[in-house]
Amino acid sequence: MNHSNFNFYDTFDFDDDTLMFAFQVATVVVAKKESNNQRRRTGYRGSIPGHNIVNRNRNEGKLRLYNDYFAKNPKFTESQFRRRFRMSRRLFLRIANAMEAHNPYFKQRTNALGVLGLSCLQKVTAAHRILAYGIPADLTDEYL
Repeated sequence: MNHSNFNFYDTFDFDDDTLMFAFQVATVVVAKKESNNQRRRTGYRGSIPGHNIVNRNRNEGKLRLYNDYFAKNPKFTESQFRRRFRMSRRLFLRIANAMEAHNPYFKQRTNALGVLGLSCLQKVTAAHRILAYGIPADLTDEYL
């Protein structure tokens, strides 16, 4: 047998109905596996047995940050915002929108467990504080 002209698929004679049936079976198997993975994933609580999960209340931090600085009637005034961030709120939002559009890191995404991550405003606020104050990322936990 000449191996250079040998095609594995030519040795089988499948008609269209058989191929369609095989495709449907494969689709059902993949859907079932994915459904099992989804069920397993929701009960997953970390890679280390007995490891404590720290609830960081990211959504509460997001709401606090938004209500304090970016809501229609924020807790802090424009002058307090300017003192804290060294720029106007409008400029800060322009920078945040540009960073989110330019770099996918700044988009809010879900992690492997389906938990929503930090918002763009939280990430930009943390980056701004790290650069402005020269502090480590761990010290930005107030809203993050």
